[in-house]
Amino acid sequence: MNFKSGFAVMAGLANAGKSTLLNKFAGVDLSPVTCKPQTTRQNILAISEGENYQIVFVDTPGFLHAEYKLQEIMLSSLNQAVSEDADLVIFVYDATVPISRHLPLINKLKALYCPIFLVINKIDLVEDKDDLEVLKNMLIEQLSFKEVFYLNAKSGKGVKQLERAVVDYIPFSPPYFPKGQLTDRWERFYIAEFVREQIFLLYSQEIPYSTFVEVEKFTENLGAKNYIRAVIHVEREGQKPIIIGKGGRAIAKLRQRAQARIVDFLKKQYRLELNVVVSPGWRNDTRMLKQFGYMDR
Repeated sequence: MNFKSGFAVMAGLANAGKSTLLNKFAGVDLSPVTCKPQTTRQNILAISEGENYQIVFVDTPGFLHAEYKLQEIMLSSLNQAVSEDADLVIFVYDATVPISRHLPLINKLKALYCPIFLVINKIDLVEDKDDLEVLKNMLIEQLSFKEVFYLNAKSGKGVKQLERAVVDYIPFSPPYFPKGQLTDRWERFYIAEFVREQIFLLYSQEIPYSTFVEVEKFTENLGAKNYIRAVIHVEREGQKPIIIGKGGRAIAKLRQRAQARIVDFLKKQYRLELNVVVSPGWRNDTRMLKQFGYMDR
């Protein structure tokens, strides 16, 4: 009767700091974080617990203008999360981006009936702190917020205060997930995400956005012989040699870094094998998007 449980959905522009904030709530790096926009493609959940509460924090893709089917699905994931799933919405506002860029998302949030928190992130990058107060007042004129927070998600400053406030606003309810569960995704999902994260960090221009990582093989009970075989799908033939690199050096570096990330997350030794295949136009191909798990079959 005294237990509280609910979904706190984070919404914001690409690179606003939602994934960094989710990882702080989780206490482990669940969501991939890079300096490039649109790193997050699907909703990712982190479950935070206390003696009398369970908060399901939801990281969503950054709000964007969709130009192809994959981006349409990303936008749909955000829309569903804030309009159907949320008991509370955390609007993560990038303090370094003009308010005009945020207005389409602000207008969407105006239609919500659930409580909304304003989190002004990246405050360390604002030189004149008086500007933050001006910014807050401008946003309050646009939208009604239950609470306002100044945050530095990267350092963790203000995160605990935000989490305590979320508990006050989520409803009384039995827990949605078993005690001790960290997320709703299986290991294969995070393995693919960690490989894709390193692609975003190591490659430039269109390459990161044109790739999808599919885990073909994942062993768990072979001890030192455990291995993972993953396929990197690219859209065009010319992208394959870029991923591989001269003499295979680029993909070797990718494999090494992704393997270290996976081992650190799973707390087991794994040998990672990577292969690159061309799947023409997969970002606009409904059949492949279903195969890759972005759409219901």
